[in-house]
Amino acid sequence: MPVSRLDERGIQSVKALARGKLVEYHKLNDVIGSQIFSILEKESKVLYYPLKDQQVWGFFETIKGKSFVCINTSLQYDKQVFAAAHELYHLWFGNPGEVMISNNAMEPDSEEEIELQANRFAAEFLVNDELLFQEMRMLGIGNGSLGAKEVVRLANHFVVPYHSMSKRLCESGACSQEAVEELKTCTEEQAEIWRNRMGISLPVRKEGIGLSNLVDTAMELYEDDLIAYEKLKHLLGLAELTPEKMGVGRISSYMPPADDELDAILGE
Repeated sequence: MPVSRLDERGIQSVKALARGKLVEYHKLNDVIGSQIFSILEKESKVLYYPLKDQQVWGFFETIKGKSFVCINTSLQYDKQVFAAAHELYHLWFGNPGEVMISNNAMEPDSEEEIELQANRFAAEFLVNDELLFQEMRMLGIGNGSLGAKEVVRLANHFVVPYHSMSKRLCESGACSQEAVEELKTCTEEQAEIWRNRMGISLPVRKEGIGLSNLVDTAMELYEDDLIAYEKLKHLLGLAELTPEKMGVGRISSYMPPADDELDAILGE
């Protein structure tokens, strides 16, 4: 089975889109990794939430003209990074409402062409060909010595899932399709053993719910006497925080604006 189910024309189109966005964000020669979340938050409101279903990596919706993305934080951090890049494709090039699903919980998978395009875009955006070879040289990894250990190092370096990195190596011409089939036999447990052997680890997102810039906006509104203490407490509660955790101890006697006024303020 070929490493990509997109035809050559589709692949070149997606590569051009990814390269264009890398140039636009001045990231063509930069390992993006965790920076992907800053880019995503610039483009939409983002909910970081630990969904119970680990087959769901994320989804994107447009509600009343506003873009919202959810990232499943119960997944490993590298999968959250890939999900964020995947959802950026939908944000930038359309098709809201799709749910990013992994049937085997190891890598995103779909038969739908739009999802194949989004997956390939995420891979190209996070690991473009030129940067991949540059970082391989920097890490001392040669084309002829690509085993599971080397793929784990590269995946950790770019903060992408192991199986996504093995595909990128084939897509970029760094290894053969036969080699990828061999690399794919490495399980997540074995990849974790390699990380332990090499003394490397994935970043870990702090526990809790993240609601884009809601907490900062709520704090600013409270500090400017635009919402009362109880309204602040309610908004912080959505992110599983309290006023006390944010250093707020006093209760404002200011009369808060009506809900429709508050919605208008938060929507700005």
